[in-house]
Amino acid sequence: MQIMKLNRGSINPFSNRSSIPILILIVLVSVGWYAFNIYRASQENNYLQGTVTISHTILEGKYGVRVNLVAVTAAGGFVDVRLKILDKEKAKSLLQDPQSFPSLFVDNVSLNVSQEAKERGVELENNGNLFMMFSNAGNTVKQGTPVTILFGDIALEPINAK
Repeated sequence: MQIMKLNRGSINPFSNRSSIPILILIVLVSVGWYAFNIYRASQENNYLQGTVTISHTILEGKYGVRVNLVAVTAAGGFVDVRLKILDKEKAKSLLQDPQSFPSLFVDNVSLNVSQEAKERGVELENNGNLFMMFSNAGNTVKQGTPVTILFGDIALEPINAK
């Protein structure tokens, strides 16, 4: 009877030299993705410089305005924003000055109404409605996209578009 020895050696997944460049590539892509996400998160807050972020409750109580709708419409070409004027005297501070006229901030892109619409002004009535259409440049806003409404230096907490 003979005893046979098999020399199998240990299985080493790194013994194949072609797997090393693949692993390096995976690590580099992971680090790049992480750095990109950190950069994007810092850019998304650019509108906050010099602005005050408020809640929907404060918008209604202090400024007399309620957001009823932020929705993508016209096959994605426009963003429809509907505001309810609860108290016209309070709402004047946000809606009468062309400098604080509402704009939208999405993914580091600002969407505005035309200069004509800003200068034309708004007639405010208690329990009235204000309908605004923003051109959706490059289809920036899609259903479910968080949208921040800016009133000059006041930013409303994000609302998911419908």
